[in-house]
Amino acid sequence: MKNLRKHPILYFSLLFVVLAAIQSYFLYNTVLLKKSEIKRKAKEIFEKTTVDYSFLEDTRWDESLYLWQEFDSKAAARQHFETEMKLKNDSLAKELRAYVKQQYKESGLELAFKKELLSVYDNTNNQQIVSKPIVIYTTNPKPIENYLLSESKWESTQSNSTTETQRDTLNTKSFDDKINIARTYEKSVSKIDERSYVIQQAIYYDILNMNTILFKELWGLFAVSIFIMIMVLVLYFQSYKKYNEQRKQVLLLHDTIDNISHEFKTPLATLKIASKQIQKAYSTETLTLMDRQINRLEHLLKPLNTEDFQNNRATKKQIVEFIDDYKTLYPNINWEISIETLTDELPINVSDLETILGNLIDNSIKYGGKNIQISIFQNENALRIDVIDDGIGIAMNEQKYIFDKYYRVPINNIHSVKGLGVGLYLVSKIVEKYHGTIQVKSSLGKGCHLSIEL
Repeated sequence: MKNLRKHPILYFSLLFVVLAAIQSYFLYNTVLLKKSEIKRKAKEIFEKTTVDYSFLEDTRWDESLYLWQEFDSKAAARQHFETEMKLKNDSLAKELRAYVKQQYKESGLELAFKKELLSVYDNTNNQQIVSKPIVIYTTNPKPIENYLLSESKWESTQSNSTTETQRDTLNTKSFDDKINIARTYEKSVSKIDERSYVIQQAIYYDILNMNTILFKELWGLFAVSIFIMIMVLVLYFQSYKKYNEQRKQVLLLHDTIDNISHEFKTPLATLKIASKQIQKAYSTETLTLMDRQINRLEHLLKPLNTEDFQNNRATKKQIVEFIDDYKTLYPNINWEISIETLTDELPINVSDLETILGNLIDNSIKYGGKNIQISIFQNENALRIDVIDDGIGIAMNEQKYIFDKYYRVPINNIHSVKGLGVGLYLVSKIVEKYHGTIQVKSSLGKGCHLSIEL
């Protein structure tokens, strides 16, 4: 369940792909069933309609077949046969197409068919003389998909009678005059040449407007299916958008509570110190400090009560006063402050800027910083904030974790520094809100340099 919350889009994508695959499977089977129905209808039309194809007998393909044996090679015989069939088919193609169109126009189907000689076996010589299909005749345009209409196989026998004339000379001799008379006569001899073939042929048909018919009859089903898939996507992303909005609001609420609880520490600590000083002696500076911290506490509560909070821009004066409070709280720290701004009002909310500076300064002090440099520089394009200290520093392998929520850098594998581990997390969220960048330059024992650009 936890992984499902982490990767909702991934899991939805997998489920959507499965749903799309199931939908495609059913649509594909619907198309196949519809094609089978159209093919069955076309075949029934062919079978039920009595059509006179006598004009096709002009092909005389059987006569051409019987001349096969006159050629020396099978290749030459096949080429001659195919040439004969092509010439005859070309002469009949248009007539055949028009005839078919006329016969079946009421069906709404654009039909095409062809007749093929599949094989011929010569029983006389015990050899296969045709092994590859040869087109006897076809419509124009030709069938694209060859759906079998009928197939037949039979034995054909042909007998050819040939007459040979023989001339013989008869020599006779008259005993009376001893005259040689040459007599010539003719005689006819008949020879019978019988050939037997096993012939196999098939007729194929095709529906040329199959795709058009499928589109006309199934477009509504496809449109509804696509609409349903689109609606599933739309509903999911709307739900996901609402979920993210709610999630961001909850996270923002948690961050606000964490921020307020974290930020209360500094004003309360200041008030405690100021209260002790009041007890010792009356001090105008102390009262001013207390007044500023009370105002800050009130300011921290504003995000919960007003929508105008985002328009409360930080000023240079507020930055100076905020840092001065830290100077008062930690007089033993050596402070080096540099503030250069183009305008008195900065392009950042005062609470956000105080959260950034406060957390960076607190961390510098917590982790042993005795010399702290704070630089705030504004140019036309960005606002840059740098906080540099000479504390214990951060090990290289720890730096990638310091912005994680509740993470605290251990010292000698012990969490000896007090804190909740939310300070730098809040800083990173504010930087992210302003589409800024944050960089860490540190090594163990050599201090830390945090640079933010907004």
